[in-house]
Amino acid sequence: MIDLSRKCFIVLICITSALAVDLQYSEIVTVNNETRYIVLNPDAALTLFNKNHYVGGQYVFTSGKRITGDRLILNFQDSTQFTKGEDVEALLRYPAKGTDTNIITQVDIYAAVSSEDADSFFVDGGINKSFCEILIAGNKTSYVEFEMFIYGY
Repeated sequence: MIDLSRKCFIVLICITSALAVDLQYSEIVTVNNETRYIVLNPDAALTLFNKNHYVGGQYVFTSGKRITGDRLILNFQDSTQFTKGEDVEALLRYPAKGTDTNIITQVDIYAAVSSEDADSFFVDGGINKSFCEILIAGNKTSYVEFEMFIYGY
């Protein structure tokens, strides 16, 4: 017999997994001056997220604004560690292919890095669009941890 708290935990895992199904993700990768996204895609128009920096390497990146009737349409998280400070990037696209019937209203990314140098950008799509491609970048960090929330209607 499974108790109630265990049932809730199992349901939460299923919901989180289901919310990240329609996502194309590059994973967190190390980069150098020749392999950075902006070097490989020199014509990309980067739109910087608003950045709030907290103690240490804690950041909240935000773009857009919640509106009445919108809802969480995607939640995703990842983390990794390195033996030394590395320059890193992660590229995420929602939906994985094409566009969606949802219109994006806000994106929040809660991130932690060991350095004081991190940013997030839209590289395609974005707020008031039906898709987005997001670049998360950090420099000289020995760990990266983030959780992303995309809201829309």
